[in-house]
Amino acid sequence: MGLTSSTSFRSAFEPTAEATPEARPRLVSPNSYCVQGFSGSVDRDSAADFVAALDRVLRGPVDGIVLDFSGLNFFGTVGLVLLRSFVDDAGKQGIPVVLVGGRSVTRPLEICGMAPYVRVFDVIEDAGRALTQGDTGPSTMEFTIA
Repeated sequence: MGLTSSTSFRSAFEPTAEATPEARPRLVSPNSYCVQGFSGSVDRDSAADFVAALDRVLRGPVDGIVLDFSGLNFFGTVGLVLLRSFVDDAGKQGIPVVLVGGRSVTRPLEICGMAPYVRVFDVIEDAGRALTQGDTGPSTMEFTIA
């Protein structure tokens, strides 16, 4: 199975505020974040598509990034290397990155030693809340994989 990706922007508005046609939400605000979703497999064959999607996110004006891996059925070694590089680059730009995903993502992170440096959540809403409420800062640790 190949890799598909989608990008959306979310913002943490006051829970009581209602959007009206005159007051459209902006894509970037102090409490906004980008959700880059993936489904399928991240492997050698899909590596170029994975990198292209990640690069698009870093080129845009974002305050935080949620990588939604909940639709992935395989996350291979090449994905770990590319993710490490992406998190390092985002950290250098002061952009926090969090992940959403299940065991197929968290287990490889644990095995290669990245788990302490990348927060993983079960759902996008929890990940977004961590970003918008100042609970997560950019990674300042550059990873090394032996």
